[in-house]
This record gives sequence, structure tokens and C-alpha cells, in this order.
Amino acid sequence: MLRELQPELACVPSIALVGKIGESDAKYELLQYQSLPQLLRGMSELFDVMSHTGTQSTDNGRSNSKVVTVHSASGGVGKTTFALHLANAASMLQHRTFYLNLERYNTANLWLSNNEAEAGSGAGLSDLLYGIKTRSQLQAQWLLQHRKYDPHLKCDYLLGFTNIEDRLALSAEDAVAIVDTISQSGHYDVVVVDMDDGMEELHIALLDRADRNFWIVTEDRSVLRKQSIANMYGEQKWGERFQRLLQKSQAIRNRQSKEGDESKEKVPRVIFAPYSLPDVEQWRDGEIKTLLSSSHYRAAVGKLIKHVLTEGEYAHDIR
Repeated sequence: MLRELQPELACVPSIALVGKIGESDAKYELLQYQSLPQLLRGMSELFDVMSHTGTQSTDNGRSNSKVVTVHSASGGVGKTTFALHLANAASMLQHRTFYLNLERYNTANLWLSNNEAEAGSGAGLSDLLYGIKTRSQLQAQWLLQHRKYDPHLKCDYLLGFTNIEDRLALSAEDAVAIVDTISQSGHYDVVVVDMDDGMEELHIALLDRADRNFWIVTEDRSVLRKQSIANMYGEQKWGERFQRLLQKSQAIRNRQSKEGDESKEKVPRVIFAPYSLPDVEQWRDGEIKTLLSSSHYRAAVGKLIKHVLTEGEYAHDIR
């Protein structure tokens, strides 16, 4: 019908309801077999894009969405817990938010609404990566159709890599392309990227792409020392490039004791955020807890996201 009416519909916004993305000649498509709320949401956002009221691109081709990376030189310091809380805090401030997990071994599904039963099935990052590599023009629409929504965190996300080899072989260029696809889709104000520990080219490319970066550390001296060594390596390896990303990075102390004691170990040339993350006693046993269960932790993350999203944010003095 759309083909037959195309001359008459030339100036009328239209969306084709399809069984598979790409099967029609229409510029905008939506999967017809999905829940009514999701279908209406998709229509609303596509019409928003058509009317140019969504997030607009800047002169350098990137959208106005803010990319925030969560990184550390050490594993097990609470990156994913913080990143998920950060995504929720941004959503609660009425920012359209996407949570992107790029860890080698992604366990975020343990907390997200589409849990382990769905983690190994359905379209996810492997499919998006395939579209990017084949230079498909439909990535933004594909994202619109296959993103998931977590009603607890109130943000969108994608299922992880269905083929672990896709993640293990992920290049810096492809990782940035994934972030850009989400950021430039016009549907999000904030993209929170949950990263692996390490300081290789992949990590530097993502930190360089970010608008703001948080390095998560704890009071443990070995954790602080690892971050110091990683940063010194970064300066030696990437020079001015690393210096530039230092200007938009801050370290955050996680699991800060109630007494507020801070280790005397410092991270050279890194600014510490003005707020620390509290030690949550009920999370110490290692069991999977319901996210957002600590009001103190949520309050600290809320202050941090306001700190990031407020104009002026923080001074770029480096010690």
C-alpha cells in the first residue's frame, strides 16, 4: 500500500510496519509484532526524528548525547554496580539513557530485567557489530527495534555478545563505532559505557571518545597503586592523547568506610571526584542483591551524575 500511495504520501510522514527490518522501501520501519506500548513508543520516537525535535548532531558529526565511561585498572572494584546506578540516576533526572556493557565477560544480565534466561538468546551486540562491519544503513532503526528496557533502572540496553569471540576480537575502531551508533541515533541524552579493566588501545579509544570518564578505585592500596601504574603507562604510551583524556577524567573512591578515612596512596595527576561511594554492608556477602537497594549509595551516585551533567562541572586542575 505504501508503494502504491508513495506519490500522494511524499510530503506525509509515514512508517512501514514490517515483519523484518529492511523488507520495505520505506525510510522508516517498525516491527509489527511487538507489544503495543513498545510499538507506540517506537512510533513516537520515529515521528520525533522526522520532525527534527530529537537530539541533533553537532558539527563534528556526533550527537549531543553525553557519553560517560566507567573504567578501572582493577577488576572487582564495583564498576558495573556503579555504572548501572549511574544510568538509573541519569534516567531519574529525565535524561533518555542507554546502558552499554562492553566487558569481556558481561554479567550485567544478573541485575537487568531480561536475566540469564534471555542472556544467550535474541539480538544483541553481536548483531549490531555485524551491521556496523557490513556498513548497513539501518543500524539506528535496528537499535530502535532490538533495544531492551529495564523498568527498574528506567533505561535502555542491549543484550550482550552472543558469540564471546566477537567481544574478545573487538577492535578499538569497532568499539567506538558501537558507541557512536547509539549516541548518534538521536534517541538518547546520556550513554553510560561499562568498560573492562585494562589500559590497551581499546580502552584508550573509548576513554578518548567519552565526554566524561570515571575511574573506580577503593581504599585498598593495591587498587590505587594499580591505577597509578596504569596511568603512568598511559602517559608513556600515548603522550598528549592521554593527557587530553585526563582532563575529562576523575577517580571515585568506592566502598568508603563510615569513618571517611582515605588511604594515603594517591593517583598521580588525577582529580578525585568530590563525592565518594559508601561501603554498603549488606552487599559484602557476595550475593546478588536487588539494585537500588541502598539509599545512601543511590544518593551518592545522584550527586555524581548531577555533578557531571551540570554546566561548568569541575575545574580541570590536575595534581
